[in-house]
Amino acid sequence: MKRIIFLLLLCSAAFPAGCISDASDIIMSEQGTLIAAAIGLMVVVIAAAYMIGSATSNANYTLFAKDEIYHLGFSIMMLLVFSGIVLLCCDIMDYFMATTFSYVGTSGSTCYVSGTSTIQTASECYVNRMTNTARALGERYVQKHIDALMESTFSFSIQFPLMDYYITVPSSYKRIVSNQYDMMMNSFILPAMVSISMQKLAVNFINENIIRWVLPIGFLLRIPPPTRQMGDILIALALALYVIVPVMYTFNLAMYDITLNDCNSSNYNAACDYAVDGGACSQYACTNPDGFWRVALLIPQAIFLPNLTIAILVTFMASIHKALRVIG
Repeated sequence: MKRIIFLLLLCSAAFPAGCISDASDIIMSEQGTLIAAAIGLMVVVIAAAYMIGSATSNANYTLFAKDEIYHLGFSIMMLLVFSGIVLLCCDIMDYFMATTFSYVGTSGSTCYVSGTSTIQTASECYVNRMTNTARALGERYVQKHIDALMESTFSFSIQFPLMDYYITVPSSYKRIVSNQYDMMMNSFILPAMVSISMQKLAVNFINENIIRWVLPIGFLLRIPPPTRQMGDILIALALALYVIVPVMYTFNLAMYDITLNDCNSSNYNAACDYAVDGGACSQYACTNPDGFWRVALLIPQAIFLPNLTIAILVTFMASIHKALRVIG
């Protein structure tokens, strides 16, 4: 145990900038007075229980005192080394990302640069880029809808003197194209924009504030026995949010640079449309900024991948909570 504590402290001293390196200091600065008061109160309760148990030969009080002094000592130790725990988790995840990206290869537009980026900065970069892509695509589809609708009203007439006249609307078919843009905007792009915008707010909040807001309360609640389980849940939640969420967003959104980079593949022909893409999928799908291919890229990020992240987050948090219950 001493070696583990030493390695965690060494990790907190040697870790580069990017991940929060002073989690323990943040906890004490936010709730330091209340945590110190709770520790002092527990010391008094433990001492009183031990004296009563010794004086009355009641094993229940003595056992309670010994059990609580272990839990209190474990809480204090975890509070002291939590900076090292956070940094060690970030270091492991950064190493995993650097190894993964170097193995599969990346394009020049990737947000993760080995040795420079961290999972926090990479996740913010990717989600910002995804938000800008969805917003730009929505603006273009609205403009295309209006343009096609206006062009569909163009008409001219032919009149013969002393005879009938004829009116023709040669661009009336563009109303169908306009409806197509409108349907895609309302059914796919707009819901995706809302989802991705909310995800951006969540990622930025987690990277900046989750350690400062949730973790101090978690340690405060962990000290008294009645609220210890709630404190363990909040500690596990803070660690899971701060580590797992940036990793999953970096991993998921990197598909733009790696997995889905080759849109000329025949596997993605179903995401192309002649009226929108203007020709054969293999020729226009990749370069057309208004094509259905661009819309198809938004759907997994807006619907499926956030739910996958939540599932992995809950599993990780449950594992950490179970470990805290078993160990201390």
